Amino acid sequence: MLEPLDRYRRDSTLFQFTDKSLRDFIDPEHLLIQIDEQLDIAKLVAPLDLHYCRDHGRPAIHPEVMVRALLICSLYNIASFRRLCSAISESIVFRWFCFLTIDDPVFDHSTISHFIERIGREGFAGIFRGLNQELLRLGLLSPEMYADSSLVRANVSSHRLSRSGLSVSEFQEQAVEENGLFALAEAGVDEKGTGETGVRFFQDPKGVLPLSTVETDARWRTTRPDRHAYLSYQENIVVDRGGFIISRAIAHSSEAEWKALLPMLEEVPIQPLSLAADTGYSAGQLRRGLEQQGIKAYIPLHPNQNSGKVARGEFVYHGDHLTCSQGKVLRLGPFRSRFKSYKYQALQADCQGCPVKVQCLPPKEKRRQVVLSIYYPEFLRAGERNGSEDYRREMNRRKTVAEGTFASLDRLGWAKSRLRGLAKVDCEGFMAAIAHNVAKAVRRLGQNTGPPGNGRTGGPTVNRKSRSASSLLWLGLPESNRRTDACLLSS
Repeated sequence: MLEPLDRYRRDSTLFQFTDKSLRDFIDPEHLLIQIDEQLDIAKLVAPLDLHYCRDHGRPAIHPEVMVRALLICSLYNIASFRRLCSAISESIVFRWFCFLTIDDPVFDHSTISHFIERIGREGFAGIFRGLNQELLRLGLLSPEMYADSSLVRANVSSHRLSRSGLSVSEFQEQAVEENGLFALAEAGVDEKGTGETGVRFFQDPKGVLPLSTVETDARWRTTRPDRHAYLSYQENIVVDRGGFIISRAIAHSSEAEWKALLPMLEEVPIQPLSLAADTGYSAGQLRRGLEQQGIKAYIPLHPNQNSGKVARGEFVYHGDHLTCSQGKVLRLGPFRSRFKSYKYQALQADCQGCPVKVQCLPPKEKRRQVVLSIYYPEFLRAGERNGSEDYRREMNRRKTVAEGTFASLDRLGWAKSRLRGLAKVDCEGFMAAIAHNVAKAVRRLGQNTGPPGNGRTGGPTVNRKSRSASSLLWLGLPESNRRTDACLLSS
């Protein structure tokens, strides 16, 4: 059963013979004070009420309180939900932010886990989308976008994991492939020590990369060839020019980075004009998808996409045919679906009578053949665009914006997951992105509406009271929730 949240009880007096409240003992410039005054969390969390019954069952902790607690957990990089509940119990500002008085008991840490299971990915994604819509309404988002990915270390230990101990042929005979993993039945591997048959999972068909039995969603991967691999997930983000995360998704770390990008772009709150990314996003299928959506892509070409002799000018591309340096035509041949490429072939008579036959024709071949990817037109246009000054500017900006965003997420504790399972880790990733955007929005609003004489430019010069009130009006907070004695977080 979900009861209405008492939003004014936290501001009641502490004792019978005093007029002091918790709010009076908190620094007015505290980050949580600014978030509470400038962000209408109740509006963002309102759709979560549908996950609760209003008439039956035990009274539940209000979802807004749970979201506020998780926001604290991300903003202050608290390692576990047990420590989070302890921190809320001991901190005055944490209690006030979660609508708790000085003598209210703090909910149990298991309540947070049940809340995440109840709300699920769609619930947290809804909060994330609602926040981005508010940022768009405030004019804080831009159509220039940048994509990147990073590894999030899984909350599992790998020191007891070992190889299968079988040869490659024996492993392939005994292992059964299930959803991209390889399951191997072994005796005596169960944790109870009964000697009964258990199942181990492996990431590769050779039995070299064992996976944790308590978290099979984590995959082995390393950030660089000279570093050790570890069990992790892959966090994919799309950020705008200002560094706001406007779309994100979690994936197995063994998946290609570019595969998650097109579905992520469908969820951005603003139509992209351009997108910059590194070579991991150079796939032709992605380039074609971006062009179909009218998005200008600034992505480096992979060395394999230069198409050898065609790129060097020995052959000229005309779409349905090629011409060589001697003016001979190579006609469009069969389509090779496995390699997603076309084969262009010259006539045998043209090649046998050609004066540069020895230099051009490979040994044991009677006519010249050239293989081109079906995405070669996209590669050609990308090569022309990548020579422009816009490309160099966007690539330099990508390093600053995207990598700076991941540095911020690391400070928020999103370098290692607290939960297990891809679905729960995805919920945790949404809360990290929400915390990042909230902190950046508060800082940006403070820059845009700075007081006179503070050295900032680009915003109106108003006094502290009118600045706070105007910011709250932009965010649509009700009159009863507005305070006029706060200042925004400095940059």
